[in-house]
Amino acid sequence: MIINNKVKPTDPLLIQLYILLNTTRGEVPLFRGFGLDGRLVDKPITVIQNGIFTEIQGQMNKYITDLKLIQVFCDMGENGLEITCEVEINE
Repeated sequence: MIINNKVKPTDPLLIQLYILLNTTRGEVPLFRGFGLDGRLVDKPITVIQNGIFTEIQGQMNKYITDLKLIQVFCDMGENGLEITCEVEINE
């Protein structure tokens, strides 16, 4: 399954990942560790691409254990950073 941070999915499990991709760490009261590191946004796209897989994988291991991350792609578009993830359901 493919999901990105610009198009909201309809599957409840994928919505969890969509929320994660659109949340900066520290934004959610009582879950300050949830979200992506905001410092990534200020880095060059090549640096983001190298570190984002590990960042998302760590968050998914902690908060979205029903999904397995396969691959992550990043692109800097006119609407900001676009993160696209390929995931599958953990068996």
